[in-house]
Amino acid sequence: MTRKPDLLSSRSELRTGVSALRVCAPASTANLGPGFDCAAAALDLWNELVVEEGAGVEIEGEGAEELPRDETHLTLRAFALFAPPDGYRFRFVNRIPLERGLGASATAIALGLVAGAAVAGRDASPEDLLDAGAPLEGHADNLAAALNGGVCLAWREGERTRAARIADDLPLRALVAVPPGRVNTAHSRNGLPATVPHAQAAASAGAAARLGAAVAAGDAALLRSAFTDGLHEPYRRPHAPLLDALRGLGAGVTLSGSGPSVVVWAEPDRSAEVAAEVADVAPPGTRVLPLAVATEGAGPA
Repeated sequence: MTRKPDLLSSRSELRTGVSALRVCAPASTANLGPGFDCAAAALDLWNELVVEEGAGVEIEGEGAEELPRDETHLTLRAFALFAPPDGYRFRFVNRIPLERGLGASATAIALGLVAGAAVAGRDASPEDLLDAGAPLEGHADNLAAALNGGVCLAWREGERTRAARIADDLPLRALVAVPPGRVNTAHSRNGLPATVPHAQAAASAGAAARLGAAVAAGDAALLRSAFTDGLHEPYRRPHAPLLDALRGLGAGVTLSGSGPSVVVWAEPDRSAEVAAEVADVAPPGTRVLPLAVATEGAGPA
């Protein structure tokens, strides 16, 4: 079950009598193996933002010593798409590790989009928010999951970014192995080839088709067969040693986004056993996070 943090009261209409707006947004794991740049699942790990009258940016938790505290912060840039950030104080509690493939940047954008639309009095749908925020992210898979919750597909249709939530949950459980090292997404993308052999692309297309069918049907066996990829994982392996270290555990292993975190997928009745195996095999400093699929997306809380 999704557990949003419970620190403050729910949303309020700033400057109309109540003092603060609180918004939460979940982490996400993108690609799910062969769903490169189009598939993602929201995860039950939440960042939160409180917007109130005042000035400045306060950050607690992940990234507190390095994230910007001015208008260049991704959340403030997303907020500014709907409302001017001047005259507001932004207070963050960050739980999602940075540059580990868990969608921290998409979460930051989702927080700003939801908060900005609320302050502006806009009744914006998740699809409206996705379309507005996608240019900030560059690829819409993580952002679609952060805004919608569940398991999502995202794609471009003409000039619009579209998304569909295809499942509330997955038949396998995610055990996320988070190493201490980082990978910059832009740097990781620069290592991907412009072309791949036709047979390799065809195999990935087949795996992606199985992935979508398995998620929609809740079919664990079919999902297990879909965790193969030839478009991005082979080229990101040098910067994601956990892929090889944890291969063979659970029901499959996928790179989370651009890495370096990986997801070991486990049968629900074996998740505790597999988590212990991951902890035994993973290098020192690796955190193992059993994370359910977040059934809700970003929103006031």
